[in-house]
Amino acid sequence: MTSRERRIHAAMLAFAAGDALGVPWEGRPPERVDPAEVVRLPAPDRGWPRGATSDDTAQMVLVARCLADTGGRPSSLDFLTRLAGAAPAVRGLGPTTRRALARFAETGEIPAPSADDLPTNGAAMRVAPAGWAVPPDRPGRRRDLCEVLSVATHRAPAAVAAACVIAAMASYAVEGAGPADLLDAAAAEARWAGERYGPMDTVMDTVMDTVMDTVTAAARGRWSPPPEGVSLDAVETAAAVVHVIREAPDPAAALPYAVSLGGDADTVAALAGGVLGACDPEGVTGLGWLGLVDLGEYPGLEDLAARLSALREDAAAGL
Repeated sequence: MTSRERRIHAAMLAFAAGDALGVPWEGRPPERVDPAEVVRLPAPDRGWPRGATSDDTAQMVLVARCLADTGGRPSSLDFLTRLAGAAPAVRGLGPTTRRALARFAETGEIPAPSADDLPTNGAAMRVAPAGWAVPPDRPGRRRDLCEVLSVATHRAPAAVAAACVIAAMASYAVEGAGPADLLDAAAAEARWAGERYGPMDTVMDTVMDTVMDTVTAAARGRWSPPPEGVSLDAVETAAAVVHVIREAPDPAAALPYAVSLGGDADTVAALAGGVLGACDPEGVTGLGWLGLVDLGEYPGLEDLAARLSALREDAAAGL
C-alpha cells in the first residue's frame, strides 16, 4: 500500500473502531459511561453482537463505494438508491434518514426541501470519504460532494454545513496534518459555511452564525460538551468531534474520550477516528482492542482505500 492508501485504510478502521466502541453506550449520559469497561467492548444491550458497528460505519462504507464506483462524481439519487437497498440490513438508522427513505419508497425521488427539515447529524456521520477522496487544494469539489451526499436525506443547511466541516478535517488528515492544522481547517470551513448559506434570510443567518461560532469555539477550546451527552444535532456533533481532536489527538486516547462524552457516542467516536486515523495509521494498528471490532460485514476495505486514493490523485490533477 502507498502512504496515502495506508492513511485512508487506517481512517476507515479507526472510524469503524470508534463506532463499535461507542455502540454499547449510545444514548447514555456521561455519568453512565464506565471508562473501565469502554475498551472491553461489552455486547450492546440491544441484542447486537459484541464489537458490532452501526449505521455510521454502514453509511460511511456505502459513501466510499458510491464515490469509487462513480469515479468520484455521484448524484444524490445514486447514493439514496444504494442506501435504500442496504437499509434493511443496517443497524440503527436515524430518524431523518428513515423519513427520507420512506419518502423515497413512495415517490422514487430525493426529498424536497421542507420547513420541517431537521439539522441532525446523519450527513456528517457518513461524509468523511469525500474528504479522504479529495485533497485540500480542491475545496470546491469536496464541498460539492458534501452537498450531493448530504441532501439525499438531510437538506437542512446546518446539517450540510456540519458535513462540510467533517470532510474538510478528513481531507487535511490524509495529508498528515497535525492537530492544530485540523482545528484551523474546521474553523475555516465553518466560516465558509456561514458565507455559503448565511445570506438566505434572518433565520438562516442566525443558524449559520451558530455553526460558525460553535465550531470555532470548539477549535479554540471555548466549547464544553453538554452535561447530558452529545445530541443528534449536526452542529453539536461537529463541535464535539473538534473538541475531541483538540483534547485527545492520539487515537488510543481520543476514541474512549469521545465515548465518555455520552449521548450519540458512537457517531462522535467514529468521526474522531475517521479524522485521527488518517493522521496516525500506526496509532490505529496499535489499538489493543481493535481485534474485537466486527469488520466481517465490510470486506475489501484495503481495496476500497486504494480506489479512494486514486480518486484523490485524479482530483489533484484536475481530472
